[in-house]
Amino acid sequence: MTGALADSAALPPIRRLSAAELADCIALTDDRGWAAEPAKWQLLFAAGEVYGAPDPAGGLAGMVALTRYGSQLAAIGMLVVASRHGRQGLGGRLMQEVMTRAGGAVLVLTATDMGRPLYERLGFTAVDTSIQHAGVFAAKPGDGSRLVTSPLRQAGLGPVLTADAEAFGADRRRVLTGLAGLADSFAGCGEPLTGYAAAWQNGGTRVIGPVVAPDAATASALISQAAAGRQGQIRLDVPGRQAELSRWLASRGLPAARQTTLMVRGGSLPGARERLWAQANVAIG
Repeated sequence: MTGALADSAALPPIRRLSAAELADCIALTDDRGWAAEPAKWQLLFAAGEVYGAPDPAGGLAGMVALTRYGSQLAAIGMLVVASRHGRQGLGGRLMQEVMTRAGGAVLVLTATDMGRPLYERLGFTAVDTSIQHAGVFAAKPGDGSRLVTSPLRQAGLGPVLTADAEAFGADRRRVLTGLAGLADSFAGCGEPLTGYAAAWQNGGTRVIGPVVAPDAATASALISQAAAGRQGQIRLDVPGRQAELSRWLASRGLPAARQTTLMVRGGSLPGARERLWAQANVAIG
């Protein structure tokens, strides 16, 4: 390709996108063969900031999302460049844009094998993996039956925010408030609350996450309750360090389907990460 579209620097300036441009974001993911995932995009626009490079030919040439957790931590996700603009430097420009906007925050992202070399050049280092488990949940007798849970709603998120901030190491108020509106199952356990799990429909897949719990037994019980009686595909994104939960999920019909790399720049991840058993989404942590 020649002319203005051949050089990413010749594209219009990167700007923040609005939720009204959701269709352009989904069209760009479709260009790369990714699933549409409308609920994920709804959450990204509600809790974070989406930036894009408009394409003079229409739509977007590329995009990336930034989700801030206070001033100390931020997640980067959904870096996508249209196939017609690939390998022209646009991915690096988009990353520099959100890295600058994040200021001095510690940055975290989940990298595919294709994206990892770019992130390494930008100073990110690998600290863990993220294992995607997917399939049809096959419960076994007793799964989740001994755990007493109560439903959670936006009006009563205070205990959830406290437990989550201790585990995640930062305030995820905007993400959890958005999830409370999306989730068809959002339950906590313990008094005071020590764990919770959210489950929400994302296109044709039921996503369970985040899951925060003091131990693997509680995490698996929360997941069992969130999956109980549900038909069709279920997905969880589990930190690689939580190998015990990964083995349990595989034994319940949710084998490991995909592995990506958790990467950090600018410091260490805060919080009691051993209590985090599933991500809300790899794009936002």
